[in-house]
Amino acid sequence: MGVLGLLSTGVRAVRPIAEAARTAEAIVEGEGHIAILPGDPAATRRLRELLGSPAPAPDEDALSILAVTRGKDLAAGAAALVRARRRHPGDALAVVIGTRAEREALERELIEEHRLEASNVLHVASLEGPGEQAVIERVIDMLGDAAVVAGRRTPALRPAIGRRIVHRAARQAAAVGAVPLGGAAMPVITLQQIKMVGQLAVLHGRPLGADRVLAALSILGAGFGWRALGRSAAGLVPVAGWVVQGGLAYGVTRSMGEAAQARLAAGHDLVEAPGLQKIKPALERLLDRVPGGS
Repeated sequence: MGVLGLLSTGVRAVRPIAEAARTAEAIVEGEGHIAILPGDPAATRRLRELLGSPAPAPDEDALSILAVTRGKDLAAGAAALVRARRRHPGDALAVVIGTRAEREALERELIEEHRLEASNVLHVASLEGPGEQAVIERVIDMLGDAAVVAGRRTPALRPAIGRRIVHRAARQAAAVGAVPLGGAAMPVITLQQIKMVGQLAVLHGRPLGADRVLAALSILGAGFGWRALGRSAAGLVPVAGWVVQGGLAYGVTRSMGEAAQARLAAGHDLVEAPGLQKIKPALERLLDRVPGGS
């Protein structure tokens, strides 16, 4: 089989990933919006710093966030949160800031007088240190499946979202690797790894193209190597071989994800090999044959 034939086979192998990636890219403009409502002026400015000053979004598409502190009028901001909650319970977040007693009083006011729920309230002592991380993690939780496209639009969220993508994929790989599936485990883990790298690419605004196909093909090739290593290691510890293989799948997947995240965050291509530049045009032509291609 010639080079183009091999590449064509590789593209067919990653076709489900290409289709999933295009689906994610298609919803970038429609989901993952964040709207920071006018609240305490200083805290609102700090929220904009943490969340990357998200651009204004239509109310019906946005996760609405309000910074709440003692002594500020809650009427307007709380009313906007209630409207957001009516659209969807997960579209409203009040960040209450202050001492424990102040936060408890603010939460009671939001729930009893403005009809919010406890699930719409986040307590932080300040918007620095642990409070900063708590806000970012809660926002990502509330964004759910839209977190990747939100991160694409809001660079300040990318490091935290990228870590979640990598850690989730590594845990999934470990779970599959620890099950005695024989040779069936490697294709499943490889698919998870390709999806992980694809999500990281979408997160960093990289379009589906030759670089991502090359990365997928390199992951396919690497899978055979770590599978052989896993067999050898499991042979050394026969009783707990499933632990070894699960741990290896976790470590390989996490390392692969962290490397891809670092390269993308630094503005580099996923795969950097000058010799592969010559085949990129052929890859692009083959990729165009995938349904949904340009």
